[in-house]
Formats: sequence, structure tokens, C-alpha cells
Amino acid sequence: MNKLIIILSFLLATTQLSSQKKIDLTSDESLTKIFNKEEIEGLESIVRFVDNMVLKSTSENNPSNAYHLYFEEIVQTPEYIVPFKEVTKYQFLKNLDSTQLTIVWRFSQNAGVFKYRDSIYRNPDFITFLEIKPFSKYMDYLKDLGKNDPYFKAIQQEFDGAGNLMAGSAAWFEKNHKSFDFDIPKNRLWAAIYLLSNEETIEMKLDRYYKNK
Repeated sequence: MNKLIIILSFLLATTQLSSQKKIDLTSDESLTKIFNKEEIEGLESIVRFVDNMVLKSTSENNPSNAYHLYFEEIVQTPEYIVPFKEVTKYQFLKNLDSTQLTIVWRFSQNAGVFKYRDSIYRNPDFITFLEIKPFSKYMDYLKDLGKNDPYFKAIQQEFDGAGNLMAGSAAWFEKNHKSFDFDIPKNRLWAAIYLLSNEETIEMKLDRYYKNK
């Protein structure tokens, strides 16, 4: 009986692993043209991290399905959803090689001037934001994709012109997630980067800062 249980457990685990479709980023010609081996390894780490997070959150075995379920939850929830806890997310990103991080993002403390609890703050040095860089290798990649893909062309041009992704474009991507096949490398990578880039609001960051102080 014990042997049977072990065999069944092994078969179940094998089935679950085989149903998790891992993305081969190197199958994307634009990606291998723009990024070197080390940078691709970093992008693969990013996708794996987000894959694991959405799989855990949705209790799905298939990453592509998990992304769709996760985006649908975001769309259906009236409150603002922060995909991942900042401490966990930042710890992962800061463990990447600096080159692997900077091909997509930068950390910024440029919060500007704002009011919180009857006090005025000007770029406080204890608040950090993660920002997608408007000029980076990842943007070069989107530009190359844009030769044949109007969606990624529009995204790259928006970053080029506005310096970030506008709220309307972000909402459109979330609401139209079913139009994207997340088994395709460019879509899976963008979904992972998009979710990691969704930050807490200034108020959330300050609430957490003073709570932990």
C-alpha cells in the first residue's frame, strides 16, 4: 500500500510539472537579437518569479491560465490591487545582477511634492519607486517587435513620448488580457514586467513605513 501511495504521488507530481508550460525566451528572434546571454538569463528569472507568484495566487497549474485568472481578478476588484508585496518584490529585484535589472527598470526616489496626514513631503529619501525605463534595451526590444506588432509599437512610442505607461493603456491591457496568448514569449515577458512594475501608492508606502518605524 505504501508503495502504491508513493507511485501515485510521483505520477501526480509529474503530471502537475508537465502541465506547467515553461517559456523558452530564446525562441523569440527579436529577443535574442537585442539581449545577450546574461541579460536573457535575467529575463528568464523575472518570468519564473512572476509565474510562481501567479500560480500560487490562483492555485492553477498552467501559468498562461494563471495570468488570465490573475488579470481577471484585477479587473473585477474595485479596489486597487498591488500584485506583489513590496518587500518580497524588491528583494527579488535587488538580487538580480545590476545589468539584468537596468535593461528594464530603475529605482527612483523622485516622489515629488505631496501631502500626507497634514504634512507636506518633498521627495522623501525613505520612499523608493520602481520605474520602467523609457530608454533601455527592453524598449529597443519593443521597438523591434513593433515592426510587426502594433500593440508593442504603441507601448514603446508611449514610453518614448510620455516617459511611462499611461493609466488608460494600463487599464486597456488588464481588461483585454484575453486577447494575449501568454504562451508566447513577448506576451508572457510583458505580463511579468507589467505586474512587477505595479507599485504601491505613495499613501500605501508611507502607511507601511510609519507602521514599521
